[in-house]
Amino acid sequence: MTEKNGNLTAADFHHELYRRFDTAISNGEPRLEVSAGELHKTLKASNRLSMCCNALYDMQNIGDVLVSVPSGGVGASLLISYALPREKGLALEKSIYDKAAVLSGYELRMKRFLDFAQIHPVFRDLEPITHQKKSETATRNLCDITTKIAELICKQENIRADNTKFGTLCGAIGRSGILRDDALYALDFIRIIGNTNARKIPDNHLLTPIVFSYASHAFQIFADEVVMKRLIWKKEKAG
Repeated sequence: MTEKNGNLTAADFHHELYRRFDTAISNGEPRLEVSAGELHKTLKASNRLSMCCNALYDMQNIGDVLVSVPSGGVGASLLISYALPREKGLALEKSIYDKAAVLSGYELRMKRFLDFAQIHPVFRDLEPITHQKKSETATRNLCDITTKIAELICKQENIRADNTKFGTLCGAIGRSGILRDDALYALDFIRIIGNTNARKIPDNHLLTPIVFSYASHAFQIFADEVVMKRLIWKKEKAG
């Protein structure tokens, strides 16, 4: 009888996925399909299906397709088709998260946060964040605000989501096509950077105290799109 491994971490799933990407790319394959059930079984995981699904979601880039999504977003039937090679999504990440741009624009972003706080109740908690001293605390609170915004977008735009988990909301919004690629990528970046158990972001993005600089940079990209498209305001009824 094969011994099950209950000590796996998110990194174990990520490393296996990177290995599969490399193999598929070497073979010239245009796409790679991975199911949560198969990946969980291959790694002989024990009660790590939720972590396995999170890892699959975390690897999503521009051009990837959610082929099958279980009720609630987590389950063995989760199936994602990843576009190969991975350069398109990586290039977008590099363009959005250039370190010099992220760090140089910090003060202007905090002023923009104060502007956001005045235009809709869901943004009000941004004001105290601009004064918080601990980067990790500010990042965690920013993730909470982003989750509320994502939930409100789904409600106001009639986007079906099986539950209010941040990952499920991001997936539903992504499938709706309501956000531009950079805003959608920024939204997912905030989700990942706030999840200490599933971080695919390169380590240089996560070194404190600059982790909040990256999170706030992504949030502004996302929030500017939300405000521009008025995605969280109730729609006026036609007269």
